[in-house]
Amino acid sequence: MRVFLTAAIALSLGLPCHGQATLSVTPAYAYLTTSVPYGAFRLRNEGTQPLEVVVTAEYGVIESDTVEGLTGVHVGNAGLLGDLTGRLTFFPERLLLDAGHERVVRYLIEGAEALQPGGYIVLMHFRIQERAAVSADAVPAIATAISIEYSLVTPLVLISGKGAARLRAQVLDASDGVLALLLINESAFPFAGGISVRRNGRVVGRVSAAIYTRRHIGIPLMEPLAPGPFMLHFDTEYPGVSAATRRYLLAPDPIELHF
Repeated sequence: MRVFLTAAIALSLGLPCHGQATLSVTPAYAYLTTSVPYGAFRLRNEGTQPLEVVVTAEYGVIESDTVEGLTGVHVGNAGLLGDLTGRLTFFPERLLLDAGHERVVRYLIEGAEALQPGGYIVLMHFRIQERAAVSADAVPAIATAISIEYSLVTPLVLISGKGAARLRAQVLDASDGVLALLLINESAFPFAGGISVRRNGRVVGRVSAAIYTRRHIGIPLMEPLAPGPFMLHFDTEYPGVSAATRRYLLAPDPIELHF
């Protein structure tokens, strides 16, 4: 799986645009175990402008806020998930990418075998600098080029030992053919897998999701959800997570809910 970051420039100052910067990072997220605590991200410049990429790492999580339910990057805290920043080494920290070119950023989690059972996380930040040409005739007061920065964030998760997330669910809505839920993880193990809605033993909806701390999700339903009890079932099938890693991420217990 690949994540794209597109730097679309709004030329409100009348600056001429000579191209568009698009950075792709593969994989979009990485799940590791203590037996293989290393890997690599492949970066590719899909655009038409040269890019300068600065790579940094920060403890944090991607989660939904409790007020509006918006999902975004939150740094400095990741609930019960441990912090990998002190054990992470990666190279290079800065690289130049011409249009159409690729580079690899390799990483290693040092001393992973000594970690206590649970999940650990670090957010990899890929910050790009695009240099856009500026017409001296249009804007004579500024230099011949400006630099515009954008950032792409990729979670790097390590699983120590074997365990399952402990999830709690709240029904938010079930209109317009979508079941809206708030899912809260109350354990040190993350969840990455499928969430199925079952009523009377039949699956009426399923979605894949990663839940580190809390997440608002919507599950498309194949039929209207009538008032009454239903079940949430969980599995460990998640795009980009290998079968070897899934052996360490167990499926959470089913949850009975009422609508």
